[in-house]
Amino acid sequence: MKVDESILTDEEVVLVQKLKNEMFSALTLDHMHFYKKELNQIISQAKRRNHFIHTHTQVN
Repeated sequence: MKVDESILTDEEVVLVQKLKNEMFSALTLDHMHFYKKELNQIISQAKRRNHFIHTHTQVN
């Protein structure tokens, strides 16, 4: 899974790395899906935040 870390905060980068490690050592498919869902949520929120910042700073 490739993640654009330029849009993530320092805390999110650490969290994403921990979730990736947990996902690879997951015991069941359900656990793997849970970690992947959490990763996707963090990335989605970062993309929304990045889009919001760029659209509102370009107005002025």
